[in-house]
Amino acid sequence: MGRILFWVLLGLAIYLLWRWFVAQSRRPHRAAGPKAGEPMVACEVCRLNVPRSEAVQARGHFFCCDEHRRQALD
Repeated sequence: MGRILFWVLLGLAIYLLWRWFVAQSRRPHRAAGPKAGEPMVACEVCRLNVPRSEAVQARGHFFCCDEHRRQALD
């Protein structure tokens, strides 16, 4: 009786591992983008939201690109 129980439990463990691997392979991959939880700021010119780490900052204002920074400060 002990051998039968061993093989049943081993088969169940293999089945559960196989199901876990299949589920992991079907999960969508995260696209490269802003870091999770990173604050977003709006451009002063076009109001586009950009991650704070990628924004151009000048005189306490945030801009999406250097061209908009020049446009606003000139």
